[in-house]
Amino acid sequence: MRLTLAVLALTFARAAAPDAAPDDAAVYAQGELLYHAAGCVGCHSVPGLPHLGGGRDNPTVFGTFYAPNISPDLEQGLGSWTEGDFFTAMRDGRAPDGHLYWPTFPTMAYTKMSDADIHALWVYLSAQPAVKSEERAHEPRRIYSLPGMLNLWRLMEFRPGPMTPDPTQTAQWSRGEYLVQAVTYCDQCHTPRSKIGRMRRGRTMAGGANLGKFEVHPNLTPHPEAGIGAWSEDDMVRFLTTGEKPDGSVAREDWVMHEKVRDSYSRLSEDDKRAIYTYLRSLPADDFDPEARYGDAAP
Repeated sequence: MRLTLAVLALTFARAAAPDAAPDDAAVYAQGELLYHAAGCVGCHSVPGLPHLGGGRDNPTVFGTFYAPNISPDLEQGLGSWTEGDFFTAMRDGRAPDGHLYWPTFPTMAYTKMSDADIHALWVYLSAQPAVKSEERAHEPRRIYSLPGMLNLWRLMEFRPGPMTPDPTQTAQWSRGEYLVQAVTYCDQCHTPRSKIGRMRRGRTMAGGANLGKFEVHPNLTPHPEAGIGAWSEDDMVRFLTTGEKPDGSVAREDWVMHEKVRDSYSRLSEDDKRAIYTYLRSLPADDFDPEARYGDAAP
């Protein structure tokens, strides 16, 4: 089911309280849903640390990065930002001072989000309490510390949004594409990457790995053996709600997919979960085996 929001002006600078008015409350609620569905909670609200204070370490092929404070704090967070600054960060991957964010901030996905959804996320974040938190410097791999390397990577990989729906597809398929590519960014983890972090787009959703944590991300194409070709639509809904697979096993508690189901995907509507299934089933079947390529276990 599509959640429709009015596109409000980009100059909106501070959110109203969630119970201020029906329209404001609806936008706030959509922002809260997106905050979870888009995975913000996993990096920026680490259990035991201040809400929105960041601090989670993200070891990746690009190096190890620490999620920043995104509360409305004036010094450490987004308190001095305008909504235009927030749009620039989400759409172009740039900070208010112009510097580029590292690819661990998934601008490649967020750039595809609609104006209305970016606005709703801003409304939610702006209404949260400001917090102070410990700040840690990123630890990029040496190759990416070389002058111009990040710009070169962006030239090869970054395609600015927002996403344009395919007019030949159904509304359900388009909703699934949007959720998979723009909001939950499944393809960013479940697509193989080169040693320098380039996605192998000819094998989209065929499986990948977080090489920093040695976690394998399974093949989500419709291949009957290597992927999810044997899954039913109800199997997908159950998995995204509880983490339970068709064979009765569950996503490993010590791996990120368990957390993503608990904190993110389970909050989506059933219609949205079915839309994700519809989109995934339309992809080319691929027999790539990420377990054989990257390790001997998968979440």
